[in-house]
Amino acid sequence: MCSYDKYELAEKQLKSFTRSKIRTKVLLCLKDADKNVGELEQEIGSRNTTILHAIKDMSEADLITRSSKGYHLTNLGQMQAYLLNDLMGFAQVLEEHRDFWLNHDISGIPQDLLTNIGMLAQSEIISPDSSAPLKSQEHFVSELVKANEIHGVSPIIAPGYAEAIAIPVKNGATVELILTEAVLKIVNKEHNKIVDDLLAYDNFKLYRINEDVKVAFTVTDVLLALGLRYRLDGNYDLGSDLICYGGGAVMWGLKLFKYYQNNSEMITKL
Repeated sequence: MCSYDKYELAEKQLKSFTRSKIRTKVLLCLKDADKNVGELEQEIGSRNTTILHAIKDMSEADLITRSSKGYHLTNLGQMQAYLLNDLMGFAQVLEEHRDFWLNHDISGIPQDLLTNIGMLAQSEIISPDSSAPLKSQEHFVSELVKANEIHGVSPIIAPGYAEAIAIPVKNGATVELILTEAVLKIVNKEHNKIVDDLLAYDNFKLYRINEDVKVAFTVTDVLLALGLRYRLDGNYDLGSDLICYGGGAVMWGLKLFKYYQNNSEMITKL
């Protein structure tokens, strides 16, 4: 079945999601707790007659029922509310960081994670400027040394990276790195002593990946630093990173790390 045929089947449901701003607001207001009309009126900012009209339509669609506290989402209503919340996060990430997603190669991110980029809603772009050309790198290193857990994939080796990784490893942090064959050769040549020392620690694991990795990212226990290194104009972007915070971003990043880990092999020496 093609996507168009699927749309034909789902058209009514899809249109019901967003055809009424009031319906959408009621769904989202009831997502986490039951509320009465007065509470909904205060949160939404619309007249109670307008809200009651929307509630009537939603009740007939089996999205809302009455409860002891006012109104309650049915299972169908909860499912729609969760989906709407995800869609809003998705739209927010696309709009706030439009150029980042539009102008970079995103083929290094699996489709299921692209559809869930709403999990990265709490984020900011850190880019270099003329007065601080290494701004994103400095921010990245400062976060690394504080981390209790680090999972990273890199097709590049940035200045100070090996030294920065050594600090949390020696402080007891769990660290897993996936590097391309090309980067491992550079590491072996320029940072052999540091990496050999780290490989002696049980909390440090190093992996080799034999493919052209088009994304560079690091997940810690509190954030995700995501870099899309190839621009669609053919240039290489070393400096701009999307820094994402919160449990959702960390979970998203760990899933991306697992995707690359499944295509890698662990190594015990350079």
